[in-house]
Amino acid sequence: EGVTWSRPDGGMFVWVTLPEGADATALLARSVREARVAFVPGNAFHADGTGRNTLRLSFTLADSRAVGEGIPRLAKLLG
Repeated sequence: EGVTWSRPDGGMFVWVTLPEGADATALLARSVREARVAFVPGNAFHADGTGRNTLRLSFTLADSRAVGEGIPRLAKLLG
């Protein structure tokens, strides 16, 4: 609940926004370990230090089957 994502019209990434106060950097290790899904914490793309509750998912190197399996695993982790 409280998680939103962008529907890409093109490009290579999906941006996900977690609820305020969530920390995508802290979530990354757990996501890789438990859901086997990697992402880039969004704060890496914000020069002003914001974006701690955002993450960027790339879908360019994964085939559609891997994406179709990974997204539900990540969703389950996010609760």
